[in-house]
Formats: sequence, C-alpha cells, structure tokens
Amino acid sequence: MQSRRQTADKRSIRLKPGMFRFCAASLLVFSGLAGPVSADINVTQLANDGVMVSDGETRILIDALVVEPYSVYGGLPVDVQPMFDNLTGPFSDIDLVLISHRHHEHNQPVYACQFMQKSSQTQLKTSEQVIGLMRERCREFVTTSPRVEVIDPLHGNPTVFEVGDARITVFPLSHGTQSYARIENFGHLIEMGGMRLLHIGDAAMSAEDFALAGLDSTQIDVALIPFWFFQPGPGNEVVTRFLGESRKIAVHIPPSEMDEVKAYMSESFPEVLILSKTLDKASFAPIPKTNP
Repeated sequence: MQSRRQTADKRSIRLKPGMFRFCAASLLVFSGLAGPVSADINVTQLANDGVMVSDGETRILIDALVVEPYSVYGGLPVDVQPMFDNLTGPFSDIDLVLISHRHHEHNQPVYACQFMQKSSQTQLKTSEQVIGLMRERCREFVTTSPRVEVIDPLHGNPTVFEVGDARITVFPLSHGTQSYARIENFGHLIEMGGMRLLHIGDAAMSAEDFALAGLDSTQIDVALIPFWFFQPGPGNEVVTRFLGESRKIAVHIPPSEMDEVKAYMSESFPEVLILSKTLDKASFAPIPKTNP
C-alpha cells in the first residue's frame, strides 16, 4: 500500500469554499440520527487534515491540535496561532477533541497538552498511541484528568458516545501495510444536525477495510477525504463505491501542491470542495423532505 509520503505525484482538487445544500440521508447502520432534525453543519479548515465541525451548539475538533509545519505539510498561519494559544475563534468552546492517529501532522503532543490543559471543559478521546506521546509531555494531566479517555474501537465493536447534541462512532481503518500497519488509525462518524459527517484520517485505500468497517452499507452526507484518494487507482475506487453519494471535501493537501491539486481536481472532480486556506469554511444543510 502506498503511503502519502510515497505519492509525490499526487494531484489535487478545486472548488470554491462556501455553502452546499443537499438532502440528508436516512442512515441506520451505526446509530440513529442524533441532535436536531434540521441544522447546518459547519466545517472550518485548520491545518492539513484538521477541521472544526459544529452545528452551532456542539463544537468538535478533529486532527486539529497542529500548530507547526511538519515535513511537506503546513501548520497554522502566524495570525491564527494566537487563536490557538488563547482558545479563541475556531478553538473556543470546544466540546470534544478527536485524533485519528499519532502522526505529527495530525497531532502534535506539545500543543495537544497545551490546549487540553488550558481548556476547562473539552473532552479528548483517542488511541493509546496518541495518549502515549502526550504522556511524555504532560504525564500527570493525561493520567489523572477525567476529560482524557483512551478508546479502543474494534471491527464489529465500534466506540459510540454522545457529546452535546452529537453522536460519535469511532472505528478502526487501517493505515496501510508493513510498518504502517502498526499505526492505529481511527475513522470518525459524527451525527449532528440531521446529517452524518465522516473523517477517515489516513485510511489505507483498501475497499476491503472500508467494507469491514461497515461503510458499504452506511450512507454518508459529508466526507473529508485525503486528496490522493482522487487519483486514478484504488483510492478512486473506494470513493466511488463507499462515498459516491456524499458531498466531499479534499483534505491533507501540502501547501506547495495546492495549486497543482486544485487544477487537477477542477478538471477531474469539479464537484469536490477544497478549503484551501486556514479558516475557510463550508456549510452543509439538509433539505427538508417533501411529501409526494
């Protein structure tokens, strides 16, 4: 399986950040829909795969405790870093932090410790591998705080919980083969506002693994997908089979490749959205069903 660091020729996507209006699906595979039957889901781009997701009531960060650039991947712009430091803007009033896996462009332990210690109400739920790295930086806090929880979802036995008016299902998605197989990577299904949003972290481009996670029988309304899934090959097949009906946002685009990715995506996948700058936002709302 090819990792993202091995795909130097990965191409990208283009769509204007903004609003999409679409039909909310009636999915029952993971759980019943939580929260209001009709509300916007707002997605705010932060760094790499990191976003803030909110329905106006509950605010969730996914892979968003990243401040510094790492390898070819970006961090927070200088003018946004004070928002992180002071828990303002997209980092304010966060109810829940989710982290897909331990790699440094998805979570930076120093900043994860800083954020969680400054917050008074935020919950953090993630893998032992992520918490293990944080423990090296803020051992007493992560081992004693009731707001920090190690979760261990399994195929056929996902971790399901509610925070605010959101229902979250966490399940394993392989990070790849060989050395990458040892990396715990979680998929997150967030149900809020009458819709389902999927974040897959650095999932391997494996149809078998997506099917094992139950995604072949789960309708997704909004999907955040690493941009290399849209190049010809197994990733494109996964998107078509499992996420074909969803509204899609391409994420995890290195800043130096952004223009190239946009050009490719505007031609090959013009329906896919790219939030190209930190703090770019998209809003998704269900369309009320009409009686025949």
